[in-house]
Amino acid sequence: MSDEPIRLFIVDDHDVVREGLAVMLATQPDFVVTGQAASGDCVVEALRESPVDVILMDLEMSPGMDGIQTLEALRAAGVPTPVIVFTVFDTDDRILHAVRAGARGYLLKRAPREELFAAVRVVRDGGPLLHPAGAPRLLARTRGGAGGGPAAPTAGRTPHGH
Repeated sequence: MSDEPIRLFIVDDHDVVREGLAVMLATQPDFVVTGQAASGDCVVEALRESPVDVILMDLEMSPGMDGIQTLEALRAAGVPTPVIVFTVFDTDDRILHAVRAGARGYLLKRAPREELFAAVRVVRDGGPLLHPAGAPRLLARTRGGAGGGPAAPTAGRTPHGH
């Protein structure tokens, strides 16, 4: 564990979400938001100029590159920064595509702020993170076990019953 703050970069096409995340993350003494972008188009170049510890990125963005395309561009450019995909979508296909494209974490936007804070720390420290609602289905699917088919979206349901 380092005494240096965790440097974060936020990518979301909705200004209010991006700005709200920046304000919320700044409440943590060990976090500092060093950059923001409205699409994936300028992320690779921005991170070459100013590296960060964790990227928090929306999956569905337009216009420009969406989260999957941005993940692929980051990996193709050799940017090693871990990415947490922060999205409203928890369908198996979206989770699987994000993980295959290089996401280290997958967290739903309806997650409590404490989960988000913990996710940033886990991913920065090298651990993977999947939102509890999607983890069992994803593991079963990647192993070819039961539940390996596409699942219906579960929007509106959280693991905490909120």
